[in-house]
Amino acid sequence: MSIAVSLLIRAPICLRWLQAVLGVAALLAAWPLSGAWRSASGPGVLVGAYALGWAGAVLSALGGGFLLLALRWRRKPHRLDISPVGQLRLAVYLEHGAAPADACGTASSLRRLLPGSTLWPSLLVLCLEDGAGRRSAVLAQRGRACPAFRQLAVACRAIAAREREE
Repeated sequence: MSIAVSLLIRAPICLRWLQAVLGVAALLAAWPLSGAWRSASGPGVLVGAYALGWAGAVLSALGGGFLLLALRWRRKPHRLDISPVGQLRLAVYLEHGAAPADACGTASSLRRLLPGSTLWPSLLVLCLEDGAGRRSAVLAQRGRACPAFRQLAVACRAIAAREREE
């Protein structure tokens, strides 16, 4: 059985939505955490139980702002090529919007799958290392962001089984 796979991996949209929701929730949580609403308390209002003070409110607001600003960073698409013998080649597109067939806009190198990789049924966290010892992580999720997810999962499990035998 051949495990040759070549696919383009983009950042999962649902993770970006989750990041946006968490950022907004952290910003909205800053006011109740500050305890500023104590002066506005009346009958039936819980006072002081969840207030952490201004330090907690500032940290929550800064964390939420960071999460929302991080959404502006462009995620570069990755092309992962697995040869029939199990060699991994990772290509990162340097120019935003470069066509997958455009080889001049990529930087690629041979990689090996590290033991810390996570191979779940609907999510793959691939820890890769090149010959110079530089490590990188590739996140592949089932769905539109990774159309050949099933083939990638089978190929990664085959590579992991081969490395365990050696």
